[in-house]
Amino acid sequence: MTKIDNLTKEEVISGKLPLMGLLEHSFYYPSCGFDGGIIKYYSKHIQSFIYSDYATGEDEFINQLDTFYGYQLLGHRSVQKEELIPQGWQMKIPPHFNIREYYKYKDAFKKPFAHWAVYDRLEKFDDNHGPKKFSLLYIGGEGVATYQALYWANKKTAKVLAIIQPGTGFGLNWTDFRDRNSALAWVIMNNLYGTPDTIFYGGIGDGYDDFNWKEYQFEEKIRPYYGGKVSDKHEPSGEVTVWKRKLLACI
Repeated sequence: MTKIDNLTKEEVISGKLPLMGLLEHSFYYPSCGFDGGIIKYYSKHIQSFIYSDYATGEDEFINQLDTFYGYQLLGHRSVQKEELIPQGWQMKIPPHFNIREYYKYKDAFKKPFAHWAVYDRLEKFDDNHGPKKFSLLYIGGEGVATYQALYWANKKTAKVLAIIQPGTGFGLNWTDFRDRNSALAWVIMNNLYGTPDTIFYGGIGDGYDDFNWKEYQFEEKIRPYYGGKVSDKHEPSGEVTVWKRKLLACI
């Protein structure tokens, strides 16, 4: 049993946010949209998922809240900034940061928000489907700054990172999350409190066969990653590779 397994509806709705517990063994997914694939594939290993996307508004998120197959909402609530960084946070700018690039897609930025939801597995499903409960902390914010604020300021590291369909170019992302020399890689790899053990990498189309974070090695492939119904002409598609941190990584 974990702390998430023991959460009650009242604790979720009106209790103190268990921030350290949510960060301790978490899966971080920037530029996430409403992709639930990582929860489908990895919830047997991790119960705390932290999403961030500056192109998502809180109303949009709430409309998608109760859409996880096999689960129902236990409880949810808005989260205040002070709950996420109780000790405050002073941003450290990544090298070669370009303010013009950062604001290139400013029209896509929605009003920042944070929302916490906890889900209960339906009784007709067992442990083969996923954990009894899982937590989703969704932050309507930019992925690089969100990671630094959450993990650096609270002296934690994500256990797993997703770089899936990260919105480079026409997807309105100001930086290329895939690039080992990008701002995202810099905040991930320069976190004094550790680096992720695992990275999920991929999406639909070309451009996902060149993962070059030298600290990680290939472990497995998930194909297709995205589900679909042939009758609706939305066939399963996409590919995600899973990479594990090398034991003696040369940083």
